[in-house]
Amino acid sequence: MASPMRIGGLASGMDIDQIVKDLMKAQRIPLDKLLQKKITFEWQRDSYRTINTKLKTFDAYLSDNFLLSSSFNKKKVTNSNSDLVSATANSSASGTLSIESVSQLATAARAVGDKTTYTNTTKMSDLGIAGPSTIISLKAIQSDGTMAAGVTNVTINPTDTIDQVVSKINSSNAGVTALFEDGKLSITAKNTGDIAGKDAIQVTDSAGVFGKLGLDLSTKLKAGTNAKFQVNGLETERSSNTFTISGYNVTLKSTFNVVDPVNPKPPTVAAVQLKSETDIDSMVDKVKEFVDKYNELISGMNDSLKEKVYRDFPPLTDEQRKDMSENEQKLWDEKAKSGLLRSDSIVSSGLSGMRDAIYGRLGDEKGVINTLAQMGITTSSNYSDGGKLVVDEDKLRKALTENPDQVVKTLTQPGGKTPDGDTRGIVKRLRDSMKQFTIKIETKAGKATVTDQQYTIGKSLIDMNTRITSFQRRLEDMEARYWKQFTAMEKAISKANNQSSYLSQFGNNQ
Repeated sequence: MASPMRIGGLASGMDIDQIVKDLMKAQRIPLDKLLQKKITFEWQRDSYRTINTKLKTFDAYLSDNFLLSSSFNKKKVTNSNSDLVSATANSSASGTLSIESVSQLATAARAVGDKTTYTNTTKMSDLGIAGPSTIISLKAIQSDGTMAAGVTNVTINPTDTIDQVVSKINSSNAGVTALFEDGKLSITAKNTGDIAGKDAIQVTDSAGVFGKLGLDLSTKLKAGTNAKFQVNGLETERSSNTFTISGYNVTLKSTFNVVDPVNPKPPTVAAVQLKSETDIDSMVDKVKEFVDKYNELISGMNDSLKEKVYRDFPPLTDEQRKDMSENEQKLWDEKAKSGLLRSDSIVSSGLSGMRDAIYGRLGDEKGVINTLAQMGITTSSNYSDGGKLVVDEDKLRKALTENPDQVVKTLTQPGGKTPDGDTRGIVKRLRDSMKQFTIKIETKAGKATVTDQQYTIGKSLIDMNTRITSFQRRLEDMEARYWKQFTAMEKAISKANNQSSYLSQFGNNQ
């Protein structure tokens, strides 16, 4: 519908436009309050979601570092000769390994072709490979020492150069590496080891591409070898020089203690001794890191609960921002956003739940380390710290040295909570508490993947938007009514002026 004609003070000499603006400014005050309330809801929602983001980040850290005892329970290896054998230990490493000899290292199967006159840019068509394309099928020994179950097909086109063919083979999952240099083609298995009675590299090449490049696998293929060694008096072998045995991750680096059958002589190298022990330093560092991250998390939430509320600094509407500089807006917003979660019940109860989880005891057994306090991790005596943890490193180190398995159990045991008891470790209790905290926040403030109808603040925003829209319509009607009234006034004044002018002219003529 077309807007009614507006007359802006031509007859009265009044600034009608400004008068209407001033009248509407007063009428807009309730609308501004609604807009400010909406902004406050949005800021509060975002503050809740920020806490949830931090909770999820900390939860992921706990999962990566404490969910499995092996992630926390670190061991280190004492190695008598790292030049011959290198080793690390996982959490299950036990006992001592004595590697008395390495008679053979594992090698990869390989074939090297005869020299040809071809270059890297020679095309397959120059080798007599015609037709639209041909397929080379390959399979090779896998990392576990067995042959791949299926073949990998590599499509070769007549226009492909030797370099392109080599690149296709190397980028496939065939488990081999091809190389063409100085007119020679070689192919090597990516994994070491020997497969009894089988070639570690198997190729089906109906077009004879390899043969044309001087590589006849039936005569040129040299079998791979297994690593052969003696450990704790037992002769054994592996398909790779790197393997796991009794929780030790071992890499054989050289042969040694091999007796020459032609010219026997005593071994000149002592057996390599590998012994695992708990890596106390690593575990202490991990606990201290945990404490730092926990303190950082609760510090931010405690700060939000104590933030001052500046009631004289409500959120700025778009209209209000027009009259302020960027720096003034920034300073205003800082105060307006302060205290959004002050004394918030959800955050307060969430923190309480986390503290209860942290201070919990694993089981009722006496005389064992089953609380953080017994590990040297206690609450700060400073009340203003809001429940931050502090670490007595000497006490923690002592607990890890004397009973590392119990410390690990107390922290990382998965367990469960039943009517008969709670067998969850402290980290599991903390993660479960944080999960409940997250659910409460999502009920209140939702998350990015849900609609406004699915959480409390979202429903308030929907209601607020409805009220704002309704009020804006009322203001539009009100402004139209003001203009209608002032336009009528202007018309009346104009008519009166015309009549006055006419009467004045009539009197002069008399």
